[in-house]
Amino acid sequence: MTLQNANETFPCPFNENYDLIDTLGKGGMGYVYKALDKKLKREVAFKILDSSSDEEAIQRFYLEAQAMKELDHQNIVHVFDFGKQNNQLFIAMTYVKGIALSDILQKQSQLPFESIDVIIRQIARGLLYAHSKGIVHRDVKPSNIMVTHDNRVYLMDFGISYIQEMEKARLTKTGMTMGTPEYMSPEQCHGDEVTLQSDIYSLGVILFEMTCGRLPFEGSRPVEIALKHVQEPPPDPHQFRKDMPEGLAELIFKCMKKKLNERFHSMQEFLDACDQVFPQKETHGGPKLTKGHSLLKHGTASITAAASKISPKIIRKKLTALAISLFPLIIILLVLLMLTHKPESTLRSIEWSEALGNCETAELESGYTGGYCLDNLNDGDLKTAWLYTPPQKPQNPVLTLYFDGNTLITHFGIAVGYQKSVDDLFGDRFRIFKKPKTLTLETKEGFKQKVVLQNIKGMQYPNIQAIETSELKIYLEDIYEGDNKNFAVSEIRLLGMELK
Repeated sequence: MTLQNANETFPCPFNENYDLIDTLGKGGMGYVYKALDKKLKREVAFKILDSSSDEEAIQRFYLEAQAMKELDHQNIVHVFDFGKQNNQLFIAMTYVKGIALSDILQKQSQLPFESIDVIIRQIARGLLYAHSKGIVHRDVKPSNIMVTHDNRVYLMDFGISYIQEMEKARLTKTGMTMGTPEYMSPEQCHGDEVTLQSDIYSLGVILFEMTCGRLPFEGSRPVEIALKHVQEPPPDPHQFRKDMPEGLAELIFKCMKKKLNERFHSMQEFLDACDQVFPQKETHGGPKLTKGHSLLKHGTASITAAASKISPKIIRKKLTALAISLFPLIIILLVLLMLTHKPESTLRSIEWSEALGNCETAELESGYTGGYCLDNLNDGDLKTAWLYTPPQKPQNPVLTLYFDGNTLITHFGIAVGYQKSVDDLFGDRFRIFKKPKTLTLETKEGFKQKVVLQNIKGMQYPNIQAIETSELKIYLEDIYEGDNKNFAVSEIRLLGMELK
């Protein structure tokens, strides 16, 4: 199939592996679609290069694919596949269900400091990982940052990234300006060579914008904004926000120093400075996971949900005008609600009273001998992984969970195939093992259903039929191949309710 524009009827096939199901937007080098990966039955973001693109655009498209395929990090969209079909280049990558940081800032210009902390740390961790691979993003800006409903932050669009190992063959030469003027470092505005500290400058601009509700430098023309980045110091954030944490203004100023040797020298140095401004109660990679919460959930507040709310200023303006006319209707609705409302049965995190299965077969962390017991499968700690050699007799369950009474299980969550490293500079590296591909769940009464898992890193919640039982057996059906002889399960989370 050849696509010329976004005015297509969906769903439509692209090739034997992908069906296009919606248009997500148009980028600088073509359209981005939501597509279905028919082999793995998952939704992906699918970027297709415009068929009229010139040779340089084609090379840039390849550069983006090459750069992103090297990056496997929880805060960077992952490239699953790329190639060519009917003279059209494509990249299949993580489909992020969320909202761009630029849209959040439009709806809620000054963000709460706890939201700023969650967002800025994850951006920095993603960039720290990219920099460790020799990749400088060069276009870090809010529209290239996605935030999900559970506060996971993804960095995307490495279309003009700079790979240090490809310096001699890189497309962007000294004297050429690439990036977005509002977020460009002075050296980018000059057309000089970029370094990882160029990304640090852009991160400082974003930090200023989230804090102050405006950009540090504004102008009617791109060249006017670029000159301000080169010549003018950023304004003092305190004049736009009085309640700033101690040290936040200094953090922003250091990111945005004109001279490279006066900025932070690495993202790790920036993250260390963040610890002084936003003290962390937990270590090794951010907020502690609590039972029943998604990865990187920041308390119970969702940044994207908060951004969708109406600004308090707008509410105050509207409230007086609407109060008199709406008051009788509100009274009627309240009376109806009192007469008809019945408390709903709420789903919650389900814990088992006992588990039967082998313990860890290999020691992964120093200080622990004999491996971890099965309790680590619901302790909310992704650092511990339960290792198990694939059984010789698949008809035997690899794990059996027992409940105190009859229990309704509506959601089955599992994190498989990796263990979060503890002694790691980045704080979010993972050791990889074989991953279960399909499992069979069996109730005490003998009812079975097959569960298909994706070959991904992180918590996943495959579709299941609701299960009512006091005992749940888990059988291993198939495994994604890997170099390690063991497969690993880091966490199991069940959602449902206890039945009386």
